[in-house]
Formats: sequence, structure tokens, C-alpha cells
Amino acid sequence: MVVAAGHIVAALIAAVALVMKLGALRRDPTNPKILASVGICLGCGIAVTAGWAPVHSFIDRSTGVPNLAKLVEHGSALVTATAIQFLFLHLGGPQRALRLMRRRLVFFAVVLSVMVAMFWLADFPASEPLHFAERYGNLPQVSVYMLAFLAYLGVSVVDILRMSHGYAKYAGMRLRTIMRLLSAGALFGAGFVAHKALFIGLKLAGVSPPWPEPIVTQALITMSVALICSSFVLATFWKTVDGVRAWPRKSTMFRDLHRLWYLLYQAVPDIVLHPPRRPHRDSWWVWGAGQQLYRRCVEIGDGLQAVGPLDEEVAAAAHRRAVEAGWDSVRACAAGEAAAILVAVGRLEAGRVTPQEVDPGLEPQPAKAAHADVDADARRLALISMALSEELVTDTAAEFCPPGSLSSAAGGG
Repeated sequence: MVVAAGHIVAALIAAVALVMKLGALRRDPTNPKILASVGICLGCGIAVTAGWAPVHSFIDRSTGVPNLAKLVEHGSALVTATAIQFLFLHLGGPQRALRLMRRRLVFFAVVLSVMVAMFWLADFPASEPLHFAERYGNLPQVSVYMLAFLAYLGVSVVDILRMSHGYAKYAGMRLRTIMRLLSAGALFGAGFVAHKALFIGLKLAGVSPPWPEPIVTQALITMSVALICSSFVLATFWKTVDGVRAWPRKSTMFRDLHRLWYLLYQAVPDIVLHPPRRPHRDSWWVWGAGQQLYRRCVEIGDGLQAVGPLDEEVAAAAHRRAVEAGWDSVRACAAGEAAAILVAVGRLEAGRVTPQEVDPGLEPQPAKAAHADVDADARRLALISMALSEELVTDTAAEFCPPGSLSSAAGGG
């Protein structure tokens, strides 16, 4: 009963962590750290599920191969250890991680090949979900099988703990906490290795161990899986909390950008891949505010590229008037850009400008789902967007716009 409860708890934690990481993978499918995290959660989940007696018996009956579930369980544990190594190595740099993983993958392939070969040579007569080590631990093939398995896990645990200790002093509080949970899970994995090695050694020596091997083994596995997968659940929880806390600010900035976005959208509709049904309306409720804010900044940047270079004379004139009106330097700069954008849009609509590629002046963004500098872009663009409705901005733009074009350009929301 205790063994079954341990399997169920560990499997549930692994399943929750896997679902969370699959959601992150869907948003960012090429991120190596997320791929490694999915591999860790999947490996843990398969290992504890295949090791549960009912599932173990089902796999053996379905395939007709006694104890095949044990090979699946142990192979998944090797995958988990390898994925954790890759995750930690990736913290030191993607290129370095790929280079250093090569020899670890060779070691993995050799160990797995030895395990598969010894498994088939053992030719087990019957399935043994709970007492596999007690019943077959004295077979020479099983001894070699377990030696290869435990050697790989032992080396991997030492490697993981070494890297965790090295990276922890450079990591922030949250990453350090996640790494410590992973390391704690690896320590229980080390306990599993030591326990199995001692048990097999006693069996080979003809000594009956005085403790219930399945219960101790399952306790160590449950703690290891729970700690490892909990680290990913905690990371996702923190990210969700951050998203909830940032939603009011991000949704407000998203709405602040509407006037500028709509002005550029009217002039260059192609900047929006999926136009909203009512683009003139400023949405109050924004789902996925972070991604929506990033998308809006990108579309505004594309629009600024399309309307052509901004007239520095217009920007200087509006800036000067804003300073004279007592605006601070940041708002005055925004007023200058806003007036220049109005003039650029007016000239484009009057057919006096050929769209061309120009630098919109946005912060460089990494090609990932999460963009750390989008707030800086949004704040600057929001000031420009709000300045579009200021009288001194529209008056300055009117002096430079082609006749009859300003009313259309200034009507952006």
C-alpha cells in the first residue's frame, strides 16, 4: 500500500510538471532549457509509472516480455539524469553545452546498450514487479545490468551536484532555489544508487538484507521525483504570479499604445497579420497582456518602417514648443517624434513618400517568447501615442503636412 501510494504521488507531481512545461514548449518550441525540462519531467513520469506494479504487470502482459517494464523504468531514469545534466550545462552557454554533452551521450549509449544486452541474456522466467532485485539480484547478467545502471546514475549525480554548486553562487534567488531542489532530488537519487548497490552486494554475498527493499527503494524514488518535478512547478508558479502582478501595468500600456497603433494601421494595414474586428476600439480587457504588448510594439515598429524616415525639422520644432510649454525633456522628445510621425503618415497618404525600411529605434529583442526589454519600448511608444492628441503636436504637424492630409493622419483613435 505504501509503495503504491508513493508511485501515485510521484506520478501526479511529474504529470503536473509535464503539463506545465508542455504549455511553455508550445509557446517557445526551440528553447533548449524548456526541451530539457520536458525531458526531465517525461523521464520522471515514465519511470515512476512503469515501476508501479499494476502498470508493470500490464506492460509485461501486453508485450509478452517478463520485466520489460523494469528496463523501461531504468531507461527513463537514465534519460532524466541526462536531461538534468544538459539543463545545467546549458546555463553555462548553449555552444559549450552541446560540446560537453557529446561524451555524456556516448556514455549514455554505451550503458543503455549494456543494460539491454544483459536484460535479453538474463531471459527472466517470470514477471516480478515488486521484488525484482530480491529474486534476480544474484544472476550474473542482472549484476552487470545493475552495475552499468548504478554507475551511470552515480556519475550523473556527482556531475549534477558539482555543476549545481558551481552555478548557484552566480544565480539569482529564484534560480538558486530551483537548482537546490533539483540537487536535493539528485541527492535522493544518490541514496537510491547507494541503497541498490548495497542490496545487490549483500545478495551476492548470500546475506539477506534486514530491511524491506521495495519500500526503501520507492521512498527514495518518490522523494527524488517529487523534488525534481516540484522545482519546475515552482518555477511556473512564480512566472504565473509575476504575470498576474504585471497584468494591470501591461494592459494599461497596451491601451496607451492604441492611438499610435491605429494611426499606423490606417496608413499601412499590412503591419497587422490578424486585424481585430473593431480596430478603432481601444480594448479594455487584454488576454495575454505580455504577448499582446510585445505584438503591438512589433506592429508599431513595422509601421514606422513603412512610413519612411521621420523629418528631423518637424521633430525639432515640436520639441522646441514642448520645452517652451514647460514639458519635461522626455515628454518633449515624445512630442517631437509624434509630430514627425503625423507628418510622415500624412505624406505617405498623400503619395509623396515611398515606403522604405528604416530603423524604428526599438530595443533589440531576442527571438524568444519572453522579451525582457519590451517594457522599455512600450513606455517610450506610449508617450508618443499620448502626445499625438496634444494641440501643440497637431499644430506643428499642420505646418508641415501636405494640404488636407493632417485630418486623416490625426484621426488615429
